[in-house]
Amino acid sequence: MATNSERLTYAAAQTARVAFYGAHYLAARLVARDAFAEIDPPKHRLPSLRATLFAMRDLFRQDWANAEAGHYPLPLNLRDEMRRAQASLRFLADIPKVAARRRRHGHDETPAKGQGLPRYYRQNFHFQTDGYLSADSAKLYDFQVEALFAGTADAMRRRAFMPVAEALKGRSLSRARLLDIGAGTGRFLSLAKSALPELRAVALDLSEPYLERARRALRHVKGISFVGAPAEAIPLADGSIDVAIGIYLFHELPPKIRTAVAREIGRVLKPGGTFVLSDSIQFGDAPEFDGLIEVFPDLVYEPYYAGYTKCDLDALFAPAGLHRIATDIAYLTKIAVFQKPRSKRRRSVHES
Repeated sequence: MATNSERLTYAAAQTARVAFYGAHYLAARLVARDAFAEIDPPKHRLPSLRATLFAMRDLFRQDWANAEAGHYPLPLNLRDEMRRAQASLRFLADIPKVAARRRRHGHDETPAKGQGLPRYYRQNFHFQTDGYLSADSAKLYDFQVEALFAGTADAMRRRAFMPVAEALKGRSLSRARLLDIGAGTGRFLSLAKSALPELRAVALDLSEPYLERARRALRHVKGISFVGAPAEAIPLADGSIDVAIGIYLFHELPPKIRTAVAREIGRVLKPGGTFVLSDSIQFGDAPEFDGLIEVFPDLVYEPYYAGYTKCDLDALFAPAGLHRIATDIAYLTKIAVFQKPRSKRRRSVHES
């Protein structure tokens, strides 16, 4: 049971994070205000400040409850927070470049950096400098995500850990294997290994600079292998993974690639295995945010996002043999849990 001091520290820390990262988001909006002014008014109403704050409050309440119950360590690592906050100046310095790129629709400035990678990946997603294809981008990414979500990204990521832990309950963690698809800088695996240190894990990503960032961040953590490969061609054996997770991956994939990735996930999962899809909410999941979903791809360059928000996830994963067993809405994140059926037990001669 957490102490009152820990409870108060958590509340103060999350409030400070929202204020700190929210201020950086507003700074980015201010610099790019001319570009935002050109966006057509959405058909759906934008969320009110009240609705937004209430949704954040609910997210943090559940986050605290999960941590207090011991599902993962209390998120009170002030040293880590201070280290990450040091990217503030780099973020602020990059804002004018992002704003200029947005004004000129400069989303195609990375091909030279991504030779040999799929064309859909060689873009300036979010209009960010170098897309996902440089060490400088990898250094800024975690800060950019927190600024975009005004300090709530880590809490939403922790929520996605819950079905992973549930799927692994009762299993030998030293034998189980987790696959993080699109692992990026390793933030999720850092959480997973802090909660389940014996768990073996694979970090798969298409960006070598991001994987290298993850390797350095997790260099003292045992039991993680790093694989540079596309999610549509996972270089792992059939039925070799107990649990897989993809965090904010699918909305950045073209429709045909989404289908291929779903098929690959079904292939590498063991019978009875679980896939956790943690991505943007879709239309109707949280109606008060439908307006935000509508304007989001215009605010930041997300070429496949609009299609994803209308994607039938059950229809996407059914051909891969995966069926949804649970759904959770965590503020702006939808966590959909899919399971691969267990193999049918062979009937013996005596049962025939």
